[in-house]
Amino acid sequence: MEELFELNDFFFHITCYFCFESFEIYLEPAADFDHKNSEIIDCTVCCNPNKIDYECSDGEITSLIVSDGNA
Repeated sequence: MEELFELNDFFFHITCYFCFESFEIYLEPAADFDHKNSEIIDCTVCCNPNKIDYECSDGEITSLIVSDGNA
């Protein structure tokens, strides 16, 4: 599981699944969103697709997992 490193508001630093470089992503769940969600976000360094699985509670991201976006 990725350690959540929130920069401010809805910006997070994650580590690319492929090149292990850190880059910033933006995730903004709705205030009443209490579910799991997935997004594919390309690494800003190597351009490979990272699958971002995250859980929300009361509009806040409570967990985040980065995996292979090709699968």
